[in-house]
Amino acid sequence: MMNHHQNLTRRSALVGGAGLTAAALAACTPGGTPATGGSGGSDGGGGSGALTFWHYYGGAATAPIEALVKRYTEETGNDVDIRFIPFGDFNRTLLQAATGGGLPDIALINAFDTALFAGSDVLTDLSDRVTEWGEQNAYFTGPWDTTQVGGSTYAIPHVADTYSLWTNTGVLGEAGVEAPTTWDETEQVAVDTAADGRFGLAYCGIDGVEGATAWLLRFLAAGGDVTDFTGDAGTRAMGSFQRMLEDGGFSEGVLTWNEDDVYTQFRTAASAMMINSASYLTSLAEEAPDLEVDIVPMPADETSVSWLSAENLTITSTVSDPDSAWELITWMQQPDVMNEYLPDRNKLPVRTDVAEDEQWQDPVKKVFVDQLEIAWAPDESVSPSSAEIFTAVQAALQSVLSGSASVDDALSTLQSTTDEALQA
Repeated sequence: MMNHHQNLTRRSALVGGAGLTAAALAACTPGGTPATGGSGGSDGGGGSGALTFWHYYGGAATAPIEALVKRYTEETGNDVDIRFIPFGDFNRTLLQAATGGGLPDIALINAFDTALFAGSDVLTDLSDRVTEWGEQNAYFTGPWDTTQVGGSTYAIPHVADTYSLWTNTGVLGEAGVEAPTTWDETEQVAVDTAADGRFGLAYCGIDGVEGATAWLLRFLAAGGDVTDFTGDAGTRAMGSFQRMLEDGGFSEGVLTWNEDDVYTQFRTAASAMMINSASYLTSLAEEAPDLEVDIVPMPADETSVSWLSAENLTITSTVSDPDSAWELITWMQQPDVMNEYLPDRNKLPVRTDVAEDEQWQDPVKKVFVDQLEIAWAPDESVSPSSAEIFTAVQAALQSVLSGSASVDDALSTLQSTTDEALQA
């Protein structure tokens, strides 16, 4: 009999050894710094009779997921040991548990990592259960596609988020401009609204995968393909960001800003626009209620595109009680349960029937929800390599903005790294 540990890939071994994670893009909780310890529960799967459930929701995101699981226990009488593992340690811990024993029954993972863990034989194929369940068509296409690996279903979407362009309408009005709808307009508005120590656009360009999102959005809108950076889309996207910096549209400080920093720049009116997710809606309403804000879809170029940030629920390959694990996951998918839980998380629904609830008809929230239809995520051929590719994207952007490399040289280096990552 084949031991499931034997199928751990070279890439998963690298992830486990280096502590890399496949996408930091969905991990940040506004204002929340992940703690360093667990929130109780078991060390892995089986043993106590209770289901074991691992997640990486730190900061303000811990309480809602724990409350959701507690509600399940109160309604069903089924105990669940829930354990928090810091995001930076999560993938490594899960892969080490796969090799050493002690996997949880359920793991809440970054959606981009589903193919990685499925390919490493860490997850259970849920295809037969999903077919019998029959609710797969209730999901937005983008989140559902992240659960598919080799034609099989290895996860159920949990929550999602998308990115939009946040604009300070007071500042735009003073400059005599309107919210941009294209990337060409965005360049111009960023320059026109920069004055007196204020920059036009703020985005996260920090070292690592998180700092790649904004540029990738520009690149994808230009018709780019993340396996080919040396074509016209790459040149146009890199040239666009280079011009905005040279013309004063944004600060070189973007290279040190995470998404919390970007939010602070926008909240304090130090920036007229920002690229960010729906995660900051509640914080902005509470901390800057008088700020005049309009949130619009991501600017278009050759196409319109946003970014999918999402998590998936999975059942591991050593699950002690697969029926109970499936019962918990499907209980969490009920529209009334999700509509009560999601506002506490500042996240978006992954199901279209959940999105029909009145709360999602709010014009601001609807901008983000509607972008689920055009939100990009790497397919299963790219997602296992996404960490290396996105990190290389940020490095290329940094080399151009710092003047250490030309656009052509930076994109050539990025392409070489991408080719190597895809072949690993």
